[in-house]
Amino acid sequence: MNGDGAPAVASARGYLRGGLPAIYQEGDFGMRFVSALETLLDPIVGTLDNLPAYFDSRLTDRATLGLLAAWLGVELDESWPEDRQRELVRMSSELSRRRGTRAGLEQALRIAFPDLPLRVEDDGGVVHAANADELPAAPPPRFVVYCDIPLEEPAGLARMIEVMKPVHVQYRLRIRSAKRGPEGA
Repeated sequence: MNGDGAPAVASARGYLRGGLPAIYQEGDFGMRFVSALETLLDPIVGTLDNLPAYFDSRLTDRATLGLLAAWLGVELDESWPEDRQRELVRMSSELSRRRGTRAGLEQALRIAFPDLPLRVEDDGGVVHAANADELPAAPPPRFVVYCDIPLEEPAGLARMIEVMKPVHVQYRLRIRSAKRGPEGA
């Protein structure tokens, strides 16, 4: 026992012992029993005290970041640096709100591929009519994503475009080819 009457192994916070009525604080059995409960509950209370940190993509551990991403419907690429994965999870609500729009696609590409010079161009093929019979025959909507530098592995870029584009919209991915030097060089 230490000087305050609690066993040395009991929780230092004393959140249960301090709340006991005075009659129970006088007896050794009641204090030992409650301090054992505090010791048992300390990890749970500590987790609950820090719960907001588990839901903050900037503070949570890597394993919980993956759980947050799955919960929010974000597919993380394991080859990305951790800070980029955290940014994608942090911006997931904004990306979900803009999903299927040009602005949402551009934002997702900026987050996922910050070092790539990418641009999105669409043909603006949206038409409107009060009656479906009045709609002109139009080609299906489409857009083009341009990458101005050569890429060795464009699969990650194509996967992000597929995830963020509207389902019914076609796209083309145009990647600048590597410049070839003179023959024999």
